Amino acid sequence: MDFLTTSEAAEYLRLGERKLYELVADNAIPCSKVTGKWLFPRHELDRWVLSGLTRPEGMVPAAPPPIVGGSQDDLLEWALRQSGSGLASLTEGTESGVGRLMRGEVAAAAIHFHGEALGAEANIAAVRA
Repeated sequence: MDFLTTSEAAEYLRLGERKLYELVADNAIPCSKVTGKWLFPRHELDRWVLSGLTRPEGMVPAAPPPIVGGSQDDLLEWALRQSGSGLASLTEGTESGVGRLMRGEVAAAAIHFHGEALGAEANIAAVRA
């Protein structure tokens, strides 16, 4: 993983360091503070810039990467391996997986519904949310 210092990140984004610090203070840019210094993962900065990308009407967005995000499921993991599909998995929970799917960051999202103890209405509410 490639990390940039504050000055490197400002230069990479073509921003002044003061503006970069404002974005950090507003929690508006991906970064991490390590031993008192801010570090910026280059790949996250790229994603951050692309997240605000506007496209002319009719322009088709790029295809999502061949990744299944969302909940961890042993059977799904096995099926992905056995199928030879080339799909990778990124298991970080239903909510994160669905969020990534909505942003076009994964090709599919694995989700788990609530058990019978919570009732069908809980599942409907979860899907709506």
